[in-house]
Amino acid sequence: MRCAAPAPDARTVSRARTRGRAGSAGGFTLVELVITMLLISIAALGVTYVLGLAFRHQSDALWQAKAVALASAYAEEILSRRFDEHSPQGGVPPCSPATTPCSLSSAFNDGEPRAQFDDIDDYDGVSDSPPLDADGNPRTDYAAYRVDVAVAYADSSTIAKLGLNGATDVKVVTVQVTSPEGGRLTLAALKGNY
Repeated sequence: MRCAAPAPDARTVSRARTRGRAGSAGGFTLVELVITMLLISIAALGVTYVLGLAFRHQSDALWQAKAVALASAYAEEILSRRFDEHSPQGGVPPCSPATTPCSLSSAFNDGEPRAQFDDIDDYDGVSDSPPLDADGNPRTDYAAYRVDVAVAYADSSTIAKLGLNGATDVKVVTVQVTSPEGGRLTLAALKGNY
């Protein structure tokens, strides 16, 4: 047979409930709320700063990729031309003091229109804004970009590093692309006298 436990009286139950509430916190104090708000605002400030940097530089990768493509296109166009105005088609024999002298650096750009550029010297001093394709048509995807080209004989340290024989063995073609945001990318290539 089972014995039933006596039922607690109302006062015992009331005291147990009162003790349970008094022993645990029923909410936050004002100091805890202020500290929590302060910590949340500091964290939000940090997140806002990082997002601001990300938004400010989100287009950097795009303009850099476009600038690389544009500089490469100009370099390929230029390097496909003859080494010098006095070089024969195919480059053989190369211009030299013994055969046909190479152009002087002061006479690089001989004033030909773009459609008649036949050697890399003709590109010296080109400044296209908007950039042009090989046929002289504006590149529509690059309307706000600018391209500047410089062509010069290699300096003595480059000649020594490459183990070249003469000052007219190589020219340096420098293509600088300026983006709409003002960022600059410079591409340099060497063209040998062959």
